Amino acid sequence: MQYLVTMEYVEPGPLFAAEQLGQMVEQAILPSFDLLASLQANGKVVAGGVPAGSRTAVFIVEAASHDELDQLVEGIPWWGVMKTTVAPLQSFAKRVANDRALLERIKSMAP
Repeated sequence: MQYLVTMEYVEPGPLFAAEQLGQMVEQAILPSFDLLASLQANGKVVAGGVPAGSRTAVFIVEAASHDELDQLVEGIPWWGVMKTTVAPLQSFAKRVANDRALLERIKSMAP
C-alpha cells in the first residue's frame, strides 16, 4: 500500500540561538534527509522531495501496513519537531475499476 506523507516543520516560538540551530541541523535535519534518501534508494520511499522554499517534506512510502508506516515515520530523526499528515493512496487502476463498476450500475438503472 502506498501512503502520501507530508511532514511540516513546527515553529518552536522564539528563534534558536546559532548553536542550537547548528545542533538541530546536525542531529535531526541532515540525518533525516540522509535516511529519506536511503529509503528512496531502497524503494521504500517511492518519490518525494521538498517543495521549493519551504520547510516541508512530501514523499510517498510503500508499506505493507499502517504499523509499518507508523514505525518508519517515527524513525525519522526530525519526527518530534514535524507536524505529520498521512493519506493512504488508491491506485489509478483501482479507481478506474471502481468507476467503471459504478458506471455499469448507473446504466443498469436507466429506463
